[in-house]
Amino acid sequence: MISAEPQGFHVMMPRGWVRYMVDDEGKRALVAQASARMRELSRPDLDAQARTMIESYWRTLKVNRIAAIYLPSDPDGGGVPLSIAVKQHAAAEGHVFADALPTLAAGAPIERFDTPIGIVHRWVKDSRGSGDFAGVMSRQIGYGFPLPAEGDRRGMVFLASIAHLDDSDPSSLELLTETSDTILETFRWR
Repeated sequence: MISAEPQGFHVMMPRGWVRYMVDDEGKRALVAQASARMRELSRPDLDAQARTMIESYWRTLKVNRIAAIYLPSDPDGGGVPLSIAVKQHAAAEGHVFADALPTLAAGAPIERFDTPIGIVHRWVKDSRGSGDFAGVMSRQIGYGFPLPAEGDRRGMVFLASIAHLDDSDPSSLELLTETSDTILETFRWR
């Protein structure tokens, strides 16, 4: 347990992952990476589509006050359908950090773990896409790390998202869930 207030955090990402800050520079970097990949594939049609999707995605990230996203960027990495978003989060005045998590968990049960670095909250929520994406499923795994001061209302929240088809091999989903858990087990306050 840390005795002084942390000055940040550290998470070890797998090789080939990139952090994008959710700001104009981060968006430009992600667009540049996506465009370069589409040029390699000789698909200008997909380049325009990717730019539109990134623009929409960025608006959603900003609305949800996401500070950064981590994405696998290695083109030889097989297109791992896992991303991790991070945000600072605080409960309302007079409440502790854990009080604010049920809203983020959207009804999913929240587990609490006592670990050597402090308390960790975790939830899993599966949902189905709609319309043209009705065959696409999404698993969101949330991790809440309260600041290590008793009763503090602030902390960090990581939201891992896994996209998969509804007829995907369940063991693949479990492997990606385990990958997410393994990544977030490396979280440490600085």
